Amino acid sequence: MKKKTMQVLVVALVAGVIGWVGLNKGEGNIVAAESLPAATTPAYTVTVGATGSIMVEPDVAYLNLAVETRGSKAADAQQANATKFAGVEKTLYEKFGIDKKDVKTTSFDVQPEYNYTEKDGRVLKGYVAVHSIQVTYRKLPEIGKLFDALTAAGANRLDGVQFSTEKKEQYELDALKKAMDNAAAKAGVLATSAKRQLKGVVNIVQGDVSNAPILYARTEAKMMMNDLAATPASSSVQSGQIEISTSVTVQYEMQ
Repeated sequence: MKKKTMQVLVVALVAGVIGWVGLNKGEGNIVAAESLPAATTPAYTVTVGATGSIMVEPDVAYLNLAVETRGSKAADAQQANATKFAGVEKTLYEKFGIDKKDVKTTSFDVQPEYNYTEKDGRVLKGYVAVHSIQVTYRKLPEIGKLFDALTAAGANRLDGVQFSTEKKEQYELDALKKAMDNAAAKAGVLATSAKRQLKGVVNIVQGDVSNAPILYARTEAKMMMNDLAATPASSSVQSGQIEISTSVTVQYEMQ
């Protein structure tokens, strides 16, 4: 009987020790959790979206032009194209001093050309060769003269002109400053209306940057090229201005 009593006491004692250890261990976890810093968020915030834009003068033009020739045979059309294109290259490199890295071929192809009649259907008319290039040009005041010279040299198709800027990153920073100023002004009005004051910026997200280059459509460019060929006087091309804009979303803390 005494032996059984002793076994019960030992079991009870062991259970008590395990329970005490487990309890203290749990208490330790609780204290550690309570000691962790709580995530704090501003009691009052206001979030606004704003845009900043600037108008800048273009400093570069991208001319997409082509030499288009025809021949009864593919070789004839290609040879005629090579002859005319040699004159265009001479004008670009020698007369206007354009660097070769600023002239790139965008396409070159020779295709059959057909006539269609009710009687004979599709009849081979000959072949047409087209050599298209893009020219990067930075002397914008002289672009009218360049058009005239290229037309005289053999460029008979202008597929589009784009005026742009090579200082986009610099202008983007200026647009961002305006966007942030506009955001602060909006947030200030909202805070005043809520009878509060702005304390500082909590978060900023920048939106996309918009660069709107000035474009001449292909049909307008063709008309321009035809006018240049018919007019002996030097042509005048107005590039206008480019709008560069960006947007921001800004969150402010209020008090």
